[in-house]
Amino acid sequence: MKITLDNSEKILAAYKPLILKTVKQFGAFEEEESIDEARMILIDAIGTYDATKGTFGTYAKNLLRYHFLDKAKLPKARSIYEEDEEKNSIIDLLEAEENTEEIIMAEERKKEILANLGKINKKNSQILKLKYYQDLTNNEIGQIMNISTKTVFNRISMGLKEMREIMV
Repeated sequence: MKITLDNSEKILAAYKPLILKTVKQFGAFEEEESIDEARMILIDAIGTYDATKGTFGTYAKNLLRYHFLDKAKLPKARSIYEEDEEKNSIIDLLEAEENTEEIIMAEERKKEILANLGKINKKNSQILKLKYYQDLTNNEIGQIMNISTKTVFNRISMGLKEMREIMV
């Protein structure tokens, strides 16, 4: 049988035992994936085969063997849950900068506070928003609202008292 791309299906069928044998020799890899890889290597081999260099069977066998030997040298991918010798998994070694649950709870609390700010005295609400959501100082708030710093302080205290009564 002449080796050409036109008869590649027949060649793949004829060399299926070689593919299976090679895949079983390198059992550390996923079998179905390895069979697919081996089939692709054989298809490439059909296109690159030089009849003056020996038989196609030897050529294909060597290509498959060297491919899987090279693949075996690569570090194996690990599951993030797989434990090493010291019983540490990758997931346990990862440290989140912030706890997602805490972030979600803080956002929910922020929404609740904003909703309740609409229920208190309007001026106190404005001052609390400037103080806690825009991080302004009492002096800056006083200048914006044209009131004294002492009045800003008193309104913050009254606004916080109103908020505590609502949110209890």
